[in-house]
Amino acid sequence: MLRRLTMLASAAIAVLALAGTAEAKTKVVIGQLDWPGSTAIEEVLKQVMTQYLGADVETIAAAQEALYEALDKGDGSVDIVADMWTDHLPEQMKNYVLPGGHQSILLNATPYLGTEGIFMPAYVQEKYGVKDLADLAKPEVAKLFDSDGNGKGEIWAGAVGWESTNHTQVRAKTYGFDKTMELTTVDQAVFLSQLKDAEDKQKPIVFYYWTPEWIFAKYKLVELQQPPFDGYTTEDAKGTDRYNPNGCYTFYQPAQRNDWLEASSIKCGQPPTRVNIAYAAALNKRDPKIGQFLKQVKLDADVVNQWILEMEVDQKPVEDVAKDWIAKNKDIVEKQWLAGVI
Repeated sequence: MLRRLTMLASAAIAVLALAGTAEAKTKVVIGQLDWPGSTAIEEVLKQVMTQYLGADVETIAAAQEALYEALDKGDGSVDIVADMWTDHLPEQMKNYVLPGGHQSILLNATPYLGTEGIFMPAYVQEKYGVKDLADLAKPEVAKLFDSDGNGKGEIWAGAVGWESTNHTQVRAKTYGFDKTMELTTVDQAVFLSQLKDAEDKQKPIVFYYWTPEWIFAKYKLVELQQPPFDGYTTEDAKGTDRYNPNGCYTFYQPAQRNDWLEASSIKCGQPPTRVNIAYAAALNKRDPKIGQFLKQVKLDADVVNQWILEMEVDQKPVEDVAKDWIAKNKDIVEKQWLAGVI
């Protein structure tokens, strides 16, 4: 009987230990953004936190503004936004991240850099020597990109309704290639078909694009050069480290001014955008190990390009993309991201 009671007591202790372990699991909610790079990063973070840190990870989709408001609350409704383009979100940075604000949102220590620019296949540059964006204002250069024989070249400026399309329009006016090039605004899927056709036939093509994106993992592309960025001039940039009243970048949205195109001038390249993992300060207090892990995650835009290629072109499920990458990169995950955590 004593032996039986001892066995029962041991079993009870084991059950309590298991219950304690279950209770100790930290629930983490990742806010989903609707672009593939973020989807990939979200899944990688989810699998690492589940596999190594025993977290119970969920995802929730919401408008971007609502996700940052939820992070600010710190109530666990959203704990992480995996792909915060911080330089595009000055209000959120001022209100939630920077000194003087709530400081309710923390960022990983090292952002990766997202870039935007005007690109062409490397074979075009190698064959014709086109290197600078200003070259598109030369009729003999613009003619290279004339696919319909009307005397003007074509440049894909972005899709209708994109803010970046307006930036390209301002660049065309400033550099003077609005007189030599037609700015096309077909849907992204149509443009990608045009890019594939140009690559297959080694034809000239020039276009606006950004990183991270899969085309940079699939094709050899080069950016047309512009003078270096030295500051935004408009009022909404005041208080940021990129404000310069005498800077090269003056851009107004159509909603801000009726004469937005005339009033805007872009005489330089787009500065890289710092892209961070954002997480609630409340999560850092709730589970310091998860907080330390998130702070130490260091992503690379080229890796994100590859993840997107596998998802978008190879049609590989994002779960498999993340699982395979983690398995092949244990040194990065365990010795860098999780250093001092496990």
